[in-house]
Amino acid sequence: MSFPHDDKIWADTAEFLRGRLSGAERLVAPDPFRWVIPRAQRFDRARGAEPRAFDWVVVHKGELDRIPRPFLLGLPAATVPVFANEVFVVFAAHPPADLIDLTESDHVRAFQVALGQLPPEVAAAPVPGAVTSVRLPGAAGAGPPGGQGVRLPVATPGIGLRAAPALPQPLREAAEAPARPWLAPGGLPGAARERAFQEELDRLILDCLASTGAGSVLDIGCGAGRLGALLPEAEVTGIDLDPAALARARARHASLPGHAFARMDALRLGFADATFDTVLLVDLLQDLADVPAALAEAARVLARGGRLLLTAPNRESLPLRALRRLALPVPGRGFSVQEVTGMLRAAGLTVARMDGIFLSPGWALPGAGGAMGPLEEDPEFIEAMRVLGRRCGPDHALAFGMVARKA
Repeated sequence: MSFPHDDKIWADTAEFLRGRLSGAERLVAPDPFRWVIPRAQRFDRARGAEPRAFDWVVVHKGELDRIPRPFLLGLPAATVPVFANEVFVVFAAHPPADLIDLTESDHVRAFQVALGQLPPEVAAAPVPGAVTSVRLPGAAGAGPPGGQGVRLPVATPGIGLRAAPALPQPLREAAEAPARPWLAPGGLPGAARERAFQEELDRLILDCLASTGAGSVLDIGCGAGRLGALLPEAEVTGIDLDPAALARARARHASLPGHAFARMDALRLGFADATFDTVLLVDLLQDLADVPAALAEAARVLARGGRLLLTAPNRESLPLRALRRLALPVPGRGFSVQEVTGMLRAAGLTVARMDGIFLSPGWALPGAGGAMGPLEEDPEFIEAMRVLGRRCGPDHALAFGMVARKA
């Protein structure tokens, strides 16, 4: 899932961290923070480590079971809570003098209660061979028995987050590279620039769907359901492998009967052929373990005449080409326009439209990151980057969007 900028609690926590991180300080945090703070490390890096090995630790109070237990239990003695809200507690190993110890605050006490209520760790439970299913409200065919509505595999009762069942190939593979691959190593994307980038993705989606409508939509890698909010009248099915993100998506769209969400793998979609009019693969391609296989699955569930809309970071963008020309390391992962076009063609899809998304020619160049940092929050510069991306097109922009049709 991408970072939920429209969630004030998440945004406030990220803003606090951005204002405090300096130099080579180490940070470990829930995965979405990697979108706004690329240096953030996943909690699997904390396995076997002492809490003081990290300068800052961000804990989601609803996801304590995702943190290595010895690391989590050692936090209160080794670090000091210096920021807290309804969801997060930020611990500092070396707290600055101007930050106070929040141990006795209500938000930190809530963390302590949740920590005390954690059950003992148990061995992984095997995944049952069968799955149950639920009919989507508002889906085609819902109603009389025997209808052919969309059906979502759901977890067998009794299987929860406390056990650790083996999952299918993950929807989002762990990536060591920064989430925005045009950033120089250690670069911090500004909240305003990242928000504008997501707004540009939203504009592209709405523009592509404006002429014919969305119909039935599958949002692969839906996260907290941000894209579904763009299509309140459509029948939207969102899938992801992050239970916490899916819970937020369900709460966010509880009033929309045509929206439903399920835990599912992009490489093994549990839907019949030709189920959806539109499939979205937005901000996801670079995190998939097997991109050709995922595109083939997306094409399979598309109806004839249906559209697949995807976005991807551009490996051949102007800034990254400049780095290669200078024989410098190129950060991140990405794809060329030709590469994705070929994969779509192999999946039986024909590209009907391509768009460039954002361009900042000097951003990845040596020494430019620090000097240009203040422009991350400059509205005029952000708008210029947006316009440049549209005008230069998919071959040169930082990222590109594509619409492909199924004949």
